[in-house]
Amino acid sequence: MTPRELRRELRQRREELRRSLTLMRQQARERVRQHPEVRRERKRRRMRRAVLLALLLLACLMRCECQQAAPPVKAVVRETPEVKPKIPAPAPPPRREPLRVQVKPQPRGSYLGEAQTPPTWLDDFRLQVSARGPRLAQCFTGTDRPGVLRWTASVNPESGAVADHELEPLGPGAELKREQRDCVVRVLSSPTYGLSAPRAQVLPNRISLVIEF
Repeated sequence: MTPRELRRELRQRREELRRSLTLMRQQARERVRQHPEVRRERKRRRMRRAVLLALLLLACLMRCECQQAAPPVKAVVRETPEVKPKIPAPAPPPRREPLRVQVKPQPRGSYLGEAQTPPTWLDDFRLQVSARGPRLAQCFTGTDRPGVLRWTASVNPESGAVADHELEPLGPGAELKREQRDCVVRVLSSPTYGLSAPRAQVLPNRISLVIEF
């Protein structure tokens, strides 16, 4: 046999084997289908599928009903505030008129005393202060314009000593430096003043004078 012929035979055998296999499979399937147990199993599967489909349909219907059902509306009860009755304010007490007492005017005493006369030594004191003018002028050496100064001090007529000095510059822009203040106090304090005063005028007096420089 030639190789071609061998190939043809092999092909034919293959086809025959395939046909026989397909026939055997079909026969086996028919035998299995015709078997009573297999039929029962098929019926059971069908029943299970039907039951599952019914359950699925019921679940879908229940879900739709739940979604369509509106939620229940709760009634809101609002408490009305309790209105308390207004208590009327107590009436004001009746106004009492003040008692009027007539007082007879009485004559007042006179408090005007005698005018205090200046001490007799005041003129001597002023003269002695003005005599110290050249020395006071030295305290303001270098000042461009003249000034006015109020000097207040306690004067003891018996000893002629002065104490408790107060210096107040007068005029706009008037100022007194510390060196000038010390110089003025030194000139006005030393030497002491010679004053002749009666015995009744020995007590210290507060004197205020205005000094120009």
